Amino acid sequence: MKKKTKKHNQDFFSHAKEVMGEKRYARALKKGQAQVNELRLKMAREMIGLNQSDLKGMTQPEVSKIEKRKDLKISTLNKYAKSMGMKVKISLVSEDDDQQIAIYG
Repeated sequence: MKKKTKKHNQDFFSHAKEVMGEKRYARALKKGQAQVNELRLKMAREMIGLNQSDLKGMTQPEVSKIEKRKDLKISTLNKYAKSMGMKVKISLVSEDDDQQIAIYG
């Protein structure tokens, strides 16, 4: 008797979409992206050895709120960076990382 084999997707995300369905997959992806953005700001702050309450000119709840936001205005990001003694630089980068154009900072 012939053994049945399951078709495996090469790509994790294609497999997740297939298993979860379109709507559930889209919600999970959006939630994951928000968590990644939160980690990046938090990690940047921690890399320079600061706690949320150490940021100059910002309250701890304000810092927490910024780090949890899904979306930030450039002005808010500037305020956050400045309070850490940093500045913001924004670049456009080609898909293959061959070309980079600074557009801000």
